Amino acid sequence: MNRLSGKAILKYLNDQSKVPTVVLNSTPIKRYYHTAEMLHQQAVVYLGEHDWERAYVQLKKFALLYLHVIAAHNSYNLKTYQPEKFKYKRLCSKALDTVGKLKTKILEKYGDVAKDTASQDSKTTKTAPTDSTRTGIDSTLEQKSKLKDDKNTRIPTRATQLSTSTKQKMTDRFALLKIPSRKKLAEQQEAQAQARARAQARTQAQDDSSSSYSTSPQLPTSNPSKPSSPTDALFTTRKIILPGDFTKRFMGFASKNTRKGIETCGIICGSLKKNEFHVTACILPPQTGSANTTTTMGEEKLIKLQEDHNLLTLGWIHTHPTQACFLSSIDLHTQFSYQIMMPEAIAIVMAPTDPRCKEGVFSLTEKGLKLIGSCNQTGFHQHEDPNGIYRQALHVEVSRKAKTKFFDLRKSTK
Repeated sequence: MNRLSGKAILKYLNDQSKVPTVVLNSTPIKRYYHTAEMLHQQAVVYLGEHDWERAYVQLKKFALLYLHVIAAHNSYNLKTYQPEKFKYKRLCSKALDTVGKLKTKILEKYGDVAKDTASQDSKTTKTAPTDSTRTGIDSTLEQKSKLKDDKNTRIPTRATQLSTSTKQKMTDRFALLKIPSRKKLAEQQEAQAQARARAQARTQAQDDSSSSYSTSPQLPTSNPSKPSSPTDALFTTRKIILPGDFTKRFMGFASKNTRKGIETCGIICGSLKKNEFHVTACILPPQTGSANTTTTMGEEKLIKLQEDHNLLTLGWIHTHPTQACFLSSIDLHTQFSYQIMMPEAIAIVMAPTDPRCKEGVFSLTEKGLKLIGSCNQTGFHQHEDPNGIYRQALHVEVSRKAKTKFFDLRKSTK
């Protein structure tokens, strides 16, 4: 297998750095800041482990989210959120610094830094560089210091009326965050698609039936697919290590509601180490429930607890006291909100009265992400072509040694 150049790797990393750029002003900006915090936290872990490629991706995702989503939110300039605004503005500036340095490290790692440096030296002699003669990364690193030093600098929102020249300046400043074309990476992407297809083939029977789950805890003990290319090896789905007693202990906290036929919900949290997620905590937020729904409250308190304990959100768990083990239409939309920000996020369903399967660990398929992402319906509803929307999460492993701490915030609601 031919070794890829540093530039090819960087282009692949840029493609992996995409984040949803649609701004939902109905979503509290605090939630977006929390997502940014999780991306930054993962980057810090990867930097500490000298995992330059993954650190590059997480930092770039962080910068994209801040500049193109958070800064465009209606609440961005509200006085209430000024501390967060300036904190993440500074972090974004530092992230751009670090991304530039990581570019050099990655080029060095893959052996073409000398060629890249010589090329850049020749480009800097030109007074009017174009997109074809100068990389966006260099443009950003020269100009981004203005973001750090100018206290009056404001990232434009959609409501901001900018002149053509001002828009061009902002475009130049953040040219680093433009996603390059995929054309030159067709071979790598084709190999990646083939790897995903092989993984999906193993569970096609589950995807094409209404019972798209298997009896837990029959979870895979290894990654379901092997990387087909050097780029696949960089970004296979990260494992989630789940403590063996996690679901049993959660059912203990939910027992009172379960006896009454009321649903209970918890947030699955953990940490990142050596490119694996470890479930270390479960938070039961203030909530109300019924036989087929549960609604959580006190989001800011939940986020503060997570940030105080450096906990990443890895998914959610909830009960179906009187129903089968499946994801309802409401559950699918809830899972989408988790998985769109953390691709590995899981949904655990506990169904003590289901004789076929009392617990399931699920994730949305690529088809499910596209379908739910384009669905604007609320409440219980039917989706077109529902087969294959979700499946058993193949990236979860059970550890009998791992332990979980539970935080029950419901006690403080009365």
